[in-house]
Amino acid sequence: GAFGGHWDNTPFASSVNGLIFADYIAASGSTQKSLGLTLNRVVDGKPQFQDNFVTLTNRAGFQTWWFSNQGQIGEYDTAIASIAKRADEVYFLKEGNFEADKNTKDEALLDMTAQVLAQEHSQPQLIVLHLMGSHPQACDRTQGKYETFVQSKETSCYLYTMTQTDDLLRKLYDQLRNSGSSFSLVYFSDHGLAFKERGKDVQYLAHDDKYQQNFQVPFMVISSDDKAHRVIKARRSANDF
Repeated sequence: GAFGGHWDNTPFASSVNGLIFADYIAASGSTQKSLGLTLNRVVDGKPQFQDNFVTLTNRAGFQTWWFSNQGQIGEYDTAIASIAKRADEVYFLKEGNFEADKNTKDEALLDMTAQVLAQEHSQPQLIVLHLMGSHPQACDRTQGKYETFVQSKETSCYLYTMTQTDDLLRKLYDQLRNSGSSFSLVYFSDHGLAFKERGKDVQYLAHDDKYQQNFQVPFMVISSDDKAHRVIKARRSANDF
């Protein structure tokens, strides 16, 4: 794949003109802590939720949109939701917590971006999509579908979730290009996952913070004026986002 995996499961990211960061390290092994440290101003190791990339963009004169396929309420959802709610317009595909309607597909978010891009705007736009992506259980993300069987069904679904996200990024890129406006598309994962029951026919991936793979994540920046596909192999940290 585009970020160094053994499988050719990211055809769009592997070929599109833009910057691929092949050694990007997440700030934490879980969504809340990772995005808290990545998207907010941090003072003495603590996120300042009132000063985040959405409030900064608002102050810069942008209209801001936050579209989420993760939960609006719940113990694990609140810190990110507090950033989200500072956007001008906020829509959650899930009304309840993150496990609600667990099969809601990320692709449904593209209907929302299409509506925004179809409108005339007098100010620049920031659109945030918060995906479920490859979040466990992977076969919930793919409705049990996969292309290549690797070790276990759950591992196979996990590899296919990357293809689904890659295809979503391709469709979003096409929407942006067809809008006729200049744009930059930034994609990154908040954390990685670790193998459990490794080597067994029930092998799966789950949250952890003990292994390097929990922090190795994709990061890419694609702009409308990019002329080449470039891979940056130097290490970058989400703490410097």
